[in-house]
Amino acid sequence: MFVLTDEQASQMLGRLISYRKDYSLKVSDESLRVCIKHLDLVLEANKTTNLTRILNVDDAAVLHILDSLVLLPYIDKAPEGALLDMGTGAGFPGIPLTIASGRKATYIDSVGKKVDAVNSFVSALRLKHAYAVHDRLEEYARSHKKQFSVVTARALAPLPVLVEYASPFLKDGGLFVITKGNPSDEEFQSGIAAAKICGFTTLMTDDLDLPNGLGHREFIILKKTRHASVSLPRANGMAKKNPLA
Repeated sequence: MFVLTDEQASQMLGRLISYRKDYSLKVSDESLRVCIKHLDLVLEANKTTNLTRILNVDDAAVLHILDSLVLLPYIDKAPEGALLDMGTGAGFPGIPLTIASGRKATYIDSVGKKVDAVNSFVSALRLKHAYAVHDRLEEYARSHKKQFSVVTARALAPLPVLVEYASPFLKDGGLFVITKGNPSDEEFQSGIAAAKICGFTTLMTDDLDLPNGLGHREFIILKKTRHASVSLPRANGMAKKNPLA
């Protein structure tokens, strides 16, 4: 460990085991230990590269590790195949989900320093078949259409933008797993409208509260069931400048 003491890591493992029971998560003790090592690597790298503003280790256990792993039940509903984490930042939720699910994974971000850091984490954690990519989502989609069974996104962009980004990446029957804090009714409705245009069917919505008053999460799970009614990806920047809904 670099930043966490052995005692802090042990206490964190105990809390995560408790959370695992509270949230009915199917993740092993060993996987939780690897997630803690990932967090420690993030905190160490954060000394020189801006990766997270969450420096309190108790809060980080919830807001980074648990907040990633609560997506696992939805990830497990996706067909077998690779995972893409859009806007991965320091590797959340992508790396914890890779550790817990064993899926092949790609983590994409537009910030080169973050991608370099994530690739160093992947190497240190010895994650096979996982790597980070420095690229725009629209550009990467042009050469990676229908290559992923599940796509994840956290607070990356408004819902209509997210569904447009994700659509070309997904295989038929693949899932887009989105987590948001408290999206407005307007954002939710426009997101669902854009999802229909992009070839998605709403599989389910869900929500939960994180422990210790650290936030509310809303989950939107979309299934790719048909071709988009527009050609995707559109030109770079169009999703944000001129959303589909």
